[in-house]
Amino acid sequence: MGKPKVMVAINNAASIESLVTLACQLTLGMDADLMVLHVVEVPMITPLDAKEESIDQRGKELLAQAQRVAANFKRPLATELMRAREVGEAIVGAAKDRGADILIMGHHRPHHHSLGETLRGGTVQYVAHHSPCRVIVQIPEPVKS
Repeated sequence: MGKPKVMVAINNAASIESLVTLACQLTLGMDADLMVLHVVEVPMITPLDAKEESIDQRGKELLAQAQRVAANFKRPLATELMRAREVGEAIVGAAKDRGADILIMGHHRPHHHSLGETLRGGTVQYVAHHSPCRVIVQIPEPVKS
């Protein structure tokens, strides 16, 4: 049995700090491999292997931000940028391929959605139902007005 593997799936700049911080804190004192994945959802009209650098630019910036957060914890962090048609399928496939033991992802739900509604639809639901490992979904606290 090798080192535990913790994968963090990131989607936007607003959640990177909290997700990577959670992963670093979770693995404190553990000899665990920590990796961050960003999936670029590519429209059907664009080939997945298109040479257009602009497709990946935002993802590269997000992964660099994740690296900076992990560096604050003095944690080595592997990063991966992936292109796919369906984000959920890509996350599950990457977790399987890399042997992830824990997958951490965030989800921002609109104010009018309950937690139940959030978990019944979209990427979070797909990953929660198909992941080969435990999934931690971080939902930020609502903004108080």
